[in-house]
Amino acid sequence: MTENKIELFIQGEAVREVTLIRVPQDAIVRDIIKAVNEQCGIEAREDNINVVIEDNDDEIPLDTTLKEIGIRNRHRLHLHRCRRVEVSVNFNSLTKVESFSPGATIAKIKRWADDAFELKGIDATEHALQICGTNKRPDLDVHVGSIVQHPQCQICFDLVPKKRVEG
Repeated sequence: MTENKIELFIQGEAVREVTLIRVPQDAIVRDIIKAVNEQCGIEAREDNINVVIEDNDDEIPLDTTLKEIGIRNRHRLHLHRCRRVEVSVNFNSLTKVESFSPGATIAKIKRWADDAFELKGIDATEHALQICGTNKRPDLDVHVGSIVQHPQCQICFDLVPKKRVEG
């Protein structure tokens, strides 16, 4: 990190893998979009992109300074065209549905699913979220928005048992 720049971890619709960008300490949110475009080689447009802090529901106004909203070095942000992602989770022939920010982590969604299906303690730790119809289980630190593509602002998960290693 240089004296007048901060580093931010970015994930999003067009930035599926966590990517480190650098912006001036006195930047506004709009500058983050420009930096992502330049440093990641994408073409996000300010008029249809939403910026959120990881696991926060509130969209950040583009002309807000990073200091005003408490964004510091190494913060994790998410950029996406979807304002909300409808998440459905299936477990024991039941389905629960909730709307999340695209910057919500799989860990946050998993905690919600555990509560929704009343899984506690060992029962909760022995289950994982798996994308419906696949064998893909996103890591807990993945933002849900990085696995959905606008205009399909929805995703389905199955809450499945983790494989046990027998000795």
